[in-house]
Amino acid sequence: MFDASRIDPGVIFDAAPTAQLVFTPDLRIVAANRRYCTLLNRRPEDLIGLRVFEAFPANPDDPDANAEAELQASADAVVATGEAQEMPLRHHDVLEADGRYDTRYWRILNSPIFADPDAPGRVTHVIHTAEDVTRAVLGDRAEAAKRRAAMRGADLSYFELDPGARTLVRSSQVDALFGFDLNEISAEVQPFYDRLHPDDFQMVMTELERVARTIGADLQLDFRIVLPDGSVRWLIGRGESVRDPDTRDVRIVGIVIDVTEIRENEANLREAVEARDLLIAEVNHRVKNSLQMVTSILNLEASRSANPEARQSLLAATARVHAVSAIHASLYEDGDVSSVQFDRYLTRLCAHLRNSLSSEGRNVRIELEAEPLRLRTDKAVTLSLAVNELVTNSFKHANWEGEGMVRVSLGHHGPGMIALVVSDNGTGADAVRSPVAESSSGLGKRLISGMASQLGGTIEEGTANGWRTCIVFPE
Repeated sequence: MFDASRIDPGVIFDAAPTAQLVFTPDLRIVAANRRYCTLLNRRPEDLIGLRVFEAFPANPDDPDANAEAELQASADAVVATGEAQEMPLRHHDVLEADGRYDTRYWRILNSPIFADPDAPGRVTHVIHTAEDVTRAVLGDRAEAAKRRAAMRGADLSYFELDPGARTLVRSSQVDALFGFDLNEISAEVQPFYDRLHPDDFQMVMTELERVARTIGADLQLDFRIVLPDGSVRWLIGRGESVRDPDTRDVRIVGIVIDVTEIRENEANLREAVEARDLLIAEVNHRVKNSLQMVTSILNLEASRSANPEARQSLLAATARVHAVSAIHASLYEDGDVSSVQFDRYLTRLCAHLRNSLSSEGRNVRIELEAEPLRLRTDKAVTLSLAVNELVTNSFKHANWEGEGMVRVSLGHHGPGMIALVVSDNGTGADAVRSPVAESSSGLGKRLISGMASQLGGTIEEGTANGWRTCIVFPE
C-alpha cells in the first residue's frame, strides 16, 4: 500500500505550479523545478552548478541592468534574517537560443531553506520563486502610451483624483484651464475646488461623492469656474471611478474640456432664434390685422350691394380672406410660428363656416373628423382655402330634402400621405357638379384645382349619397 507520508520532497518541488529555483547564498544553482525550466526554456542540467547570472546573463544593451546586485542583496537579507524577502518588480531580459534577448519582467520572492540538521537556525539555501508578469506590464505600458498619445494629439486635460487623500494628478492642460501656471501648485486638489463657481460648488461635490461610492460609475459634470481676473468659464468633466491595484483606494479618472465658446454660441443662437420668432410673430400679427381689415371692408361692400351676384361674390371673397387670416391668428397659440396645429384650427373654421353660411337661410350641419396633425404654415393656408371652397360649394350646389349635412374628414392616407375629404348628402339629380379637373368658368373650381396642385396632391370626385371630393397630398 502506498504511504503518502513517505513521498519524496523532490517530487513535490518538481510538480509545483510556480516557477522555483534553489540556490546557495552565493547564488549557485542546486535545483530547478519543471515549471521554472519550461518558463525559461532550459533543462535542469543546463542550470545546476552555475551561478544565477552565469545561466542568465544581463542584456549588454541594457545600461540599467543591475539585477545581480539586487538579487545578491536580497539573498544576503534572507540569510541574515531567516525571513522571506519580496523584491520590487524587476526587468531582466532572457537570452534565447538564437542569441536574442527577450524582454521579461518579474515578481520575485526569495525564501529561506534550513537544511543543516546540526545548525537548524542557519539558512543553507534560498528558494527563488519567480512570476513572469511581462504581458501585464507591457499591456499597462502600452495603454498608458496610448492615453498619453491621445492626450497629446487632442490636447486633452487628463486628471486622476484621489477623493480620500484629496490629491489630484493631472496633465498641464488642467492647470492652464483653471488659470494656474505650470508647477504653481502641488498635488493638493483644494486650489481647484476654490475656483469652482459658488453656485456650482455643491453640485460638483455631490457628483464626485456619488461616483466615488461605486467602482465603474460614470462621472458627468457640467460646471463653471471663476478665474482670478473674474472671468467665468464653462467646463465639462467626463470619466469614471476605478480601484488602484496596489493601494485598493478609489480613484476618479477622466478629462476636462473647456466649452465656454460653445455655451456662448448657444446663448447667442437662442437670442437670435427668439428675435427671429418675435419678428415673425409681429409680421403674422400685422398680416392678421390687415386681412381682418380687408374682411371688414368686403363685408361692408357686400351689405351695401344691391346686386345679388355681386353680393355673393363679395361674401365668397370675404370667406377666403377669413380662412387665411384665421391661420395667421392660430400661429400665436403655442409659440411655434412656423407651423399650425391644423386639427384645432379646422374646428374653428368649420364653426365659422356653419354660422356664416347658415345665416343665409341654409339649415345645414357640418360634421368634422380630424386626426391631430401639425402642418407647415404655407400648407395650412392652402388647405384651409381648400376646405373653405369645398364646404361653400356643398352649401351652394346641394339640394337637401330635410336636414342637410356636410362632412369634413382629415387624416393619414397610407404611409406619408394625408387625405382631405369633403362630402355632402344633398346633391340632387338636377344639380350641375362637374369634376374640378374639367374646364370650368367657376372661380371656386379653379381655386380647388390650383390648391391641390400646390399641395402636390391629386383630386378624386364622385357621388356617394351626395357629392364627395378627396384631395390626397404628401405629409
